[in-house]
Amino acid sequence: MENYEQQVTEVTSLQKAFLKAAREKNDSFMHEKLHPQFIFTSPRAVILNKDGFTEKFVLNPDVKLEVFQLMNENVVIIGNTGLLHCLVQVKVAGQEEFWEIITFTLIKEGGNWLNLAMHATFRPEQK
Repeated sequence: MENYEQQVTEVTSLQKAFLKAAREKNDSFMHEKLHPQFIFTSPRAVILNKDGFTEKFVLNPDVKLEVFQLMNENVVIIGNTGLLHCLVQVKVAGQEEFWEIITFTLIKEGGNWLNLAMHATFRPEQK
């Protein structure tokens, strides 16, 4: 059985790859790593399922992500459930950058971690 630190590293690496795949519009990664019941809640309370998230965000040609990276990761794993809470820097082409606090919920099925849910909240501007 994997130790806790290995699982934390797996979850964090998966989420970094997830953000990279979103920047690169990698449909096959999303198909493979998003659970069929995946749900996304945007900072503006838009709720999308796996297909909606992939089509309206990841593959949307109007969304050109220049920066989409996570930092300040906090991971909790209990059994086959993982939570990753982090700060994400977002820079969409032609817009000002902004920051979100994102919580990813993951489950481990068949030895692989899958994203089950993603909840994003705008971080208020720091003054």
